Amino acid sequence: MTRKGKKSAEDVKKAFVRAIELAGLKVDFVQRFKGEVVARQLVIGTAKPEGWPHKSPPIEMHALVDLTGEIGAVDIRCSATDQDSLKNIFGAPKLRDCSCELEDLPETLQAVWAERQVVIDRVKQGGDGSRFVGRWVWQVIGKSDLCL
Repeated sequence: MTRKGKKSAEDVKKAFVRAIELAGLKVDFVQRFKGEVVARQLVIGTAKPEGWPHKSPPIEMHALVDLTGEIGAVDIRCSATDQDSLKNIFGAPKLRDCSCELEDLPETLQAVWAERQVVIDRVKQGGDGSRFVGRWVWQVIGKSDLCL
């Protein structure tokens, strides 16, 4: 990995922390992982609200940084439940196909977190949560959706 690639990956980590804090969440984990086969680094960040009682956080972000320092889109994953998302993997709606550029991450993360609550409220009112709510699609994942 070049110096430029390492610096970009560190910049992504800092941007993840800033975005999480601006969204009013607590940083759970932010780490970069160096590729063994390809010259890329993966930066992963997870966040949770203050006082979150579960081990698994409800929201995570991923971004790839290549050898030249180019930063790919940030993929955001989120589970719309106040329960443990790992224990409720087939019951809670999941955010589908959400990504943004790194510079848009703070506002996108805030919007995802707000929309998550709308989905939770709809599920509590008897809906299944599998629908377009605002900017994104939230869908309950079935066992048949998994690639094994």
